[in-house]
Amino acid sequence: MIFGHSADKNLAAWREFRKSFNGNETDCVEAFASIPVQPRYIDYYTRESWPSIFEIVADNMLCQSGLTLVMAATLYDLKFINNDKVHLQVVSNHITGKEGLVLKHNNKVYNFLPGEVVTDEFCEENSTTYDTYVIAVDKLI
Repeated sequence: MIFGHSADKNLAAWREFRKSFNGNETDCVEAFASIPVQPRYIDYYTRESWPSIFEIVADNMLCQSGLTLVMAATLYDLKFINNDKVHLQVVSNHITGKEGLVLKHNNKVYNFLPGEVVTDEFCEENSTTYDTYVIAVDKLI
């Protein structure tokens, strides 16, 4: 999955990835590891200001938080997340030095480390949590 081009190309690449994906949850998460994390675009403290997933992809707003939101929408679209709500936390990662959103689902944390799924415990031991959101999936997409 390659982003960083025009809005149409970014959206087409994301659509093609979701349409042709034929792997497991780990493969999906690993695909996001190759996407370069951009400087902070999204104010993770002001939920009302978050752009839509499609705006994030189209405009390459793939900061830590933007990447997590796109990953959450992708995992939901591919049926790896089957809840009506997603749990997001704002963390300061003591390993990578980055701050932003991570996705929590079934005692797993996504986008804490690029391309990996870690446990809740690992995330808690290696970060500081600043805020938590529970968002209906229809608000995410």
